[in-house]
Amino acid sequence: MQTSKILPIFVSALALLLLVIHTFGWGDLRVDTTSILLLVLIILAPLSDLIKKVKFGEFEAEIGSREIEKVSESLSFSQIEKPSIPGQVHSDIPKLVESDPQLGMAKLRIELEKMMKVIYFRVEQPDFDIDRVPVSKLMNDLAEKRVIPVALLSSIRDVLSLANRAIHGESIKASDAENLANLGVKVIAELRRIFRGLPGEAVEKRPISKQDEQHYSGAKYKVTTITPFQDEPYLSTYILDKKGMDELLEGYQEYDQYVVGVELFDSGRGA
Repeated sequence: MQTSKILPIFVSALALLLLVIHTFGWGDLRVDTTSILLLVLIILAPLSDLIKKVKFGEFEAEIGSREIEKVSESLSFSQIEKPSIPGQVHSDIPKLVESDPQLGMAKLRIELEKMMKVIYFRVEQPDFDIDRVPVSKLMNDLAEKRVIPVALLSSIRDVLSLANRAIHGESIKASDAENLANLGVKVIAELRRIFRGLPGEAVEKRPISKQDEQHYSGAKYKVTTITPFQDEPYLSTYILDKKGMDELLEGYQEYDQYVVGVELFDSGRGA
């Protein structure tokens, strides 16, 4: 028998014993507040698995499993594409949620908001600081322009809402937290797919020869990035070939650092 099943029985038995001792004492029959509380405990203990929320006035203190299920159903309705390769979507969010649910939910919210801003910046190329604009407004603007499907937008709002509630102290079962984290990772993966499909706006396009293409693909490049740490931002320089460039840019939107310069370092041609 599982511990979760044994504990309510044990609590009920203990409460019953205390109730008998307290009520009958050494021959005196007593029914007071303590007796009533013990009786309530006996009744409620076996029903602990059925109690989904604890409510004091207007405050509700638990995220229910059904709320997570609704988000899952919403995601299915939004027709999110599955990764073409199993395990293609990699994220440390679910693992972080296992060890620290609140911290994991905070990271989930940060990653979702970051992706929304990255997509908005690519689409609008605004001349203002988007960090000062509420994420909800960015999402609405992207939905109006049909960059993000309305059904997906609804799922994003639900995930963010549940994550915020968990961050601010509402209890959530470990299994539900893990499910929410996995749903959030799916949403992030879909946003990345949308981002990769957005057209970039080239300042100039001109044809080159196959020889030139081979020349550039075999060259090495000097790449300069900035990591904007609040206390001590710093500049980094890398020397990368084509493969290294691909690896750096593959998860570019996930990193805090950003590219500020790319120069041809070594053309690959003999001196």
